[in-house]
Amino acid sequence: MRSILSPLLLVALLGLTLAAQGCMRSAPAPTAAAPSQATLARCCTDMEDYPRWFVDMARTVAPVLGTVLSHAAWRSGHLKSKQAAQDAVMDVLQPLDIVLVSSKGRGSGRLIPGLFGHAAIYLGTEQDLQRLGISASPEVKPHLARIRSGHVFIEADAKGVHLSPSSIVLNTDAVAILRPHFDSLQQRRRTALDFVATLGMRFDFLFNVDSTDCTFCAELIHRVMPQLDLPITEIYGVRTIMPDSLAVSAIRKQHGLVLVGYVKGDRKGWRQASMADLIRDIGRDWARRQP
Repeated sequence: MRSILSPLLLVALLGLTLAAQGCMRSAPAPTAAAPSQATLARCCTDMEDYPRWFVDMARTVAPVLGTVLSHAAWRSGHLKSKQAAQDAVMDVLQPLDIVLVSSKGRGSGRLIPGLFGHAAIYLGTEQDLQRLGISASPEVKPHLARIRSGHVFIEADAKGVHLSPSSIVLNTDAVAILRPHFDSLQQRRRTALDFVATLGMRFDFLFNVDSTDCTFCAELIHRVMPQLDLPITEIYGVRTIMPDSLAVSAIRKQHGLVLVGYVKGDRKGWRQASMADLIRDIGRDWARRQP
């Protein structure tokens, strides 16, 4: 019985990950382009591909099998070996920028609906935090050694909320940089400290934006920056946030987000792409889901 049930549970978990959201794992300003409503309208819609009982079964084993899925990969990201591309991203990042990544060489990146499967926050270098006025704060000081060593991103994945270097976050195929709006320097400082305070938090394998003791990548942004009022989608009775919905918000200059840049690569090279490219890429991935 176990030999039959285990594959079923695995398939069910993949269905849950596909339907909900997987958080496993610059560029100059994009050229102006009017968002194509027809292209973006399909984003984050019609994601309930499996029977409800199938998904409910998957939820019972999500932490175990989700961890396995997070390690499934058959190639590195196209930008991993392209230092110039990574430099182009890092050159324009400001503290608290949101970095969306698309990793189609990973199991989670293939199964998650849409273009982007994960979001990370650029916390900043020690110099960035000094300019922000928080490098000597009691919240930041315990983490300065890791920040000095290049761990300048905060992300929530199967390991929980932790600091990561650019070599990990930018081991991906495409990157969109989104910049949130802040009303004041004080709000920016408080937000950075609140992100630091989440370090060590457990990962939310059910991708429930209403969870209180664990979090996933987009939920982390929602939790720390509630003023953005990020778009929430209900899937199989669970309220969640899709990374692609953040990109669409930035394209439309909604929810306090603006698009700063879009960098994409392939086997042959990389380029600083435009907003029009991003609209097409998002639209293409969601169009593939249609009957």
